[in-house]
Amino acid sequence: MLLPLLLGCGQPDAATLRVDVIFATGGVGDRSYCDDVYAGVVRAGLDTDFYLTTKSPGSRAEATSLFSSWTGTPAAGPELMFTMAILPRIPGQCDFGGRHVVLLDGSDGPCPGLKTVSFRSFAPSFLAGVAAVAVSPRKKASVIGGMDITIVNEFVRGFAAGVAHAGGTVVEIKYLSTKQDGFANPEAARTIAEGMYAEADVVFPVAGGSGMGVFEAAKEGKGRYAFGMDVDQSWLGRGVIVGSVVRRLDLSVTQAVHDEAAGAFSEGPGSLGLSEGATDLVLNDVFADKVAPLVAAARNDAVAEEARDLKEHSR
Repeated sequence: MLLPLLLGCGQPDAATLRVDVIFATGGVGDRSYCDDVYAGVVRAGLDTDFYLTTKSPGSRAEATSLFSSWTGTPAAGPELMFTMAILPRIPGQCDFGGRHVVLLDGSDGPCPGLKTVSFRSFAPSFLAGVAAVAVSPRKKASVIGGMDITIVNEFVRGFAAGVAHAGGTVVEIKYLSTKQDGFANPEAARTIAEGMYAEADVVFPVAGGSGMGVFEAAKEGKGRYAFGMDVDQSWLGRGVIVGSVVRRLDLSVTQAVHDEAAGAFSEGPGSLGLSEGATDLVLNDVFADKVAPLVAAARNDAVAEEARDLKEHSR
């Protein structure tokens, strides 16, 4: 769809900035990853005029095809495209038709006109692991991932390390799918979480919109807990969501639009994390008194463990 932001009626001319977004499966309305990206676009539109085009492909293959066909035609004017590492990889030929491209939550390239922004999720997930043990009488937790891919597994490793650091155990790790639909299947996540709660008090979902199913499963029994993902989701389960691992994709999106509009787009890689304030564990205030001191005490350990993990695993 083509949406004008603060431009009124009419069609864009060649001088008008165009902003394109290829969302992950589910698109806007997932209350997680995609909504955070869209929030950044909307915030940029408060003081910058541009036309917005969004697409929500149903699979990685469809996303890759869309990206290739979209960038295979010359841009008619200034154009900035956002895509996500959870979707296509950037083609090796690096020809974007004169567009600037921002790859969110991943690294690729180098390519002329390409900016990559990776968000280090290990440290805040480590803190979530510490918090999970703090609320778990059995000191046991499990993990549900949307898909067995690099981005998801960084969360998983961080959480497992945090649980171990706090003296707990990760009982089980399950992935919902081998395809992109694992991030948009809350019913499957709910079913798996129901089984996990028999052995663990906490389920940590790294599954985009599928996490909603985990929240519902947590609400079905006493002493069940979960974590939000990407944005603060505590309002979706005040009594069960201990905290949320947040990544400020929205801030990076807003900044990139502003830079493009000002003619100051910068290409190249960037890595942001807990140390830069771009990721964090945001606690639900219902659990803050019990959990906050332990999380605060573990922050330096989380950063140190993240540095070690980065040496062992590279995107």
